[in-house]
Amino acid sequence: MNGTPLEIEGIDSEVTILQLIEVVEESLKGTGSTVIEIILDGEAYSPDESDKLSELLLASFAKVEITAATATDMVRAAFEDGEAGVDHLEELAHAVASELRIGKIKPAMDSYVEFVDGVEWLVTMLNNAHRAFAAGMAESSVEADRQQLLVRMSEQMAGVQSAQESEDWVGVADILEYEFPEIFVEARRLIAKILECSG
Repeated sequence: MNGTPLEIEGIDSEVTILQLIEVVEESLKGTGSTVIEIILDGEAYSPDESDKLSELLLASFAKVEITAATATDMVRAAFEDGEAGVDHLEELAHAVASELRIGKIKPAMDSYVEFVDGVEWLVTMLNNAHRAFAAGMAESSVEADRQQLLVRMSEQMAGVQSAQESEDWVGVADILEYEFPEIFVEARRLIAKILECSG
């Protein structure tokens, strides 16, 4: 687990990966950590895929890697990947706007769903920044910037949703193309500032 070999007693050929994860989760109780990823012979699985994991026998795999992390670890990792995540959001916003402007509604909506999920990821990350960066968040300007960015994102997403519900595709494209680039710049700046203050 996390690169360290585990010794678990009582494993036989009928033990499933789900049973193994349950044993590991039990051993993690009280540590604040939880299993976040399972890699079986190089293929990644989420611990949430319980139906699939209950069908996989431990003995079928040559290498089983389990990654566990605390909430703090997960928030830190999200911030470390934050700039790349914002870059991806920016690319999605541009793709959706471009497709909407030429009338490709279906492909645009597929990308739009991914964009909304990405914005939710960014909001969740910013809402949980204090878990990993309490010292950096104590600086009043960082907290004020964080609050202001969250408000702006909420306002723009409400505008996008309203335009989308009324099938105002030009309105959706305009918001994504003209309002969100400034939000992305601010998000990158804030992520860097939080990492810098806490580093």
